[in-house]
Amino acid sequence: MTTRAPLHSNAARFVLATLALLYFGNSDASTRTYSFGADDQYLTRANDYPRWAALVTRHAAQSVEIDACIDDATKCPKSLKGYREVVLSGRDLAPAQKVRLANKFINTRRWNIEPRRDDDWRTLEDFLKFGGDCEDYAIAKYFVLRQFGFSVDDVRVAITWDARVQDYHAVTVVHLDDSVLVLDVDGPPRRQMADYRFLFSINESGIWDHKAGKRRHSDSPEATHRGAQQL
Repeated sequence: MTTRAPLHSNAARFVLATLALLYFGNSDASTRTYSFGADDQYLTRANDYPRWAALVTRHAAQSVEIDACIDDATKCPKSLKGYREVVLSGRDLAPAQKVRLANKFINTRRWNIEPRRDDDWRTLEDFLKFGGDCEDYAIAKYFVLRQFGFSVDDVRVAITWDARVQDYHAVTVVHLDDSVLVLDVDGPPRRQMADYRFLFSINESGIWDHKAGKRRHSDSPEATHRGAQQL
């Protein structure tokens, strides 16, 4: 009988290779329509991806200051004052209004493209201080919605292939009233993004591989290993 620990150990190695395929794999082997109910696309625990686990840990540490700010305006650093007002004004809103508020607030922040060699995923607080690029917008919206009370099961950060500009792109996806909303770096929440092909998504509980079962023959273990070494 196989124990859970070895399963997750193997999954940890596999998820690194899988995520590497975002840059070296086949973007055609993906899905245009996002579903929160595709259980067959579940890959592994979120903690099996160290980069994401480190981000969540940093956010949890910074949440002490964020929560203190929300409770008492005198404890707010400059970068969190606007965020406090958003959280307070959003408390009594309906879920759909909270989604629109989170999306609009984050989209007003500073766009700051980092050099690829220095590119790091930013926590919500770091994003509010320094701005960021697409994945930082998506992550910030994720944590705002979690602050608003959305369940971990209903919010994810998704990596897509943008067929229009031929590049990878990050968005936030939200499950709301039996539909999926896509929160992008511009515009209101949308129910569909025709140019995007979903590759993988992640939240605090898991990672989903939307290319599962659709890989080309050329995506061999050897090619996967070479891609993983580039992460």
